[in-house]
Amino acid sequence: MSWYLYRLTAHRPDFAETMSEAEMATMMEHVDYWRGPLADGRVLIYSPVADPERSWGLCVVRAESQAELEELRDNDPAHVAGIGTIDWLLLPMPVVADLPAHA
Repeated sequence: MSWYLYRLTAHRPDFAETMSEAEMATMMEHVDYWRGPLADGRVLIYSPVADPERSWGLCVVRAESQAELEELRDNDPAHVAGIGTIDWLLLPMPVVADLPAHA
């Protein structure tokens, strides 16, 4: 099992500021979608990134294979709706904190 940076790069740089209602609805589905892998322990964190250059989001996800990453992507509402491009990068030597559960 390996950790990956799963990255969603929006199809326009100012996407976060200019989303239509339909795009906002899709992004809320995207957020809800990732709650499942998070609850399963396959995701460490996911979030939009406050990058002044362009809109993108990240997820640190644990997967056994490229096929598993492809399945996550193929079922991601943001990918299905064509909100942007998705890629992933292997994190070859992650050090993961043992954080306490939320109170």
